[in-house]
Amino acid sequence: MNKLLCSLCVLLLLMACAEKKTTPEVDVTIDYADMTYWYAFGENDKRADVFYVYPSVSTISFVDNDSSWFADITQAEVREEANGNQRFNKMLYDDYNFYAPYYRQMIFESYTQPDSILQRNAEFAAQDVKDAFQYYMVHGNGGRPFFLVGHSQGSQVLIELLKDGMTEEQRNLMVAAYCIGYHVTAEEMAQYPEQLCPAHDSAEVGKLIIFNSVTDTTAIGMVSRGDVAGVIPTVWSAVTDTIPADCQLGMAKYNDSRDSVLIVPCPTRTYVYKHNTVCPDLDPDMVFIPAYEDMFPRGNLHFADSWLFAGNVKQNMACRLRNWKAKN
Repeated sequence: MNKLLCSLCVLLLLMACAEKKTTPEVDVTIDYADMTYWYAFGENDKRADVFYVYPSVSTISFVDNDSSWFADITQAEVREEANGNQRFNKMLYDDYNFYAPYYRQMIFESYTQPDSILQRNAEFAAQDVKDAFQYYMVHGNGGRPFFLVGHSQGSQVLIELLKDGMTEEQRNLMVAAYCIGYHVTAEEMAQYPEQLCPAHDSAEVGKLIIFNSVTDTTAIGMVSRGDVAGVIPTVWSAVTDTIPADCQLGMAKYNDSRDSVLIVPCPTRTYVYKHNTVCPDLDPDMVFIPAYEDMFPRGNLHFADSWLFAGNVKQNMACRLRNWKAKN
């Protein structure tokens, strides 16, 4: 009898451990009043703000993460993984007050899962960003115009914020949403025609801006396949002509000696193909990672998108801000 009870207890313990391992706690809300969960919360001394959301940076695996699909930002080492990217972008967008929350982003393996799991995980990550944005609007924004800027998964969750995470008053303060390195489908556009309204030129305000880059048309990957909103960032439209190389205003590069981010030349012709920006003059191995070839084939420039057209982005932000101020 004692042996039976002992065996039963062991079985129940194993079942409990298995349940804990496969069912991560996802119902706890992050308190964004705690500055632990912000990389930066602005200095409020500049004319406009950038609300920035970083891409997939977590290197942890599903097995090593207690079978959780999310990065646990309550852990300092997990927050640290995002700091290099956020520091680079804070220096890049130094013309603006920089607000950048940490969020429980999906670990990279989420993107290999069935759509049902991926969608559930994406909604959870997006909720953190919605909560952080609302805290920023109430306690940081102060009525200033702002830009939304993200890359990859950061853009993915910002698109969810645009869909249903902003009030009309907040939306009126948005100069533009640069959701770099992601996509919007025709179904999403039909469901959210006002919230996901793409810009069609270099001057419109309050609109969504998306671009994804490749060196040739065979290199389009899963992140941008099926996109219906992407433009060429050298002219901020989806014109079909080939744009001259001198319209590329430079890429962002970290300068170690100055501890700063500089804009350096990176000339390339550009043209649009299925809402992707084709850059035929760039090296297809520029950011190619063989381990991710299934998602980002050789010639796919996804890992460069956030800095490849930085000169154009910075110039365009200044242009749209001038237009926003003229209208308001």
